[in-house]
Amino acid sequence: MAAATKHMASNFAKLEKFKGVDFQRWQMKLHFLLSSMSVVYVLTTPMPKDGGDNPIVEQDRKRAKWDKDDYVCRGLILNGMSDSLFDIYQNVETSKELWDTDVLS
Repeated sequence: MAAATKHMASNFAKLEKFKGVDFQRWQMKLHFLLSSMSVVYVLTTPMPKDGGDNPIVEQDRKRAKWDKDDYVCRGLILNGMSDSLFDIYQNVETSKELWDTDVLS
C-alpha cells in the first residue's frame, strides 16, 4: 500500500490543476493517472448491486471494491481541480457524475 501511495503522490504532483482552460489536455493527463491507479474503470462500470436481502460474499466484495475505487477516483479528480472548482464540486456523489459534469466538458 505504501508503494501505491508513493506512486500516486509522485504522479499527482506532476498534474497541473484544472483552472477552466485546456480541459482536454488536463482530462487526458488525469485519465492516465486514473488508469495507473487502476480506478478509471469506475467511470464506465456501473456500481455493482448490493445483493438485496440475501447478499453473497462475492457481491459484497465487488461492491466494497467499487465503492473504495470510486472514492479514490473522485478524490483524484477533485484534487486535480483549482480550489474554486473543488469548492463547487466537492459534494458530487460519484466519479462518473463528476467526470460528466458540464463545466468540465
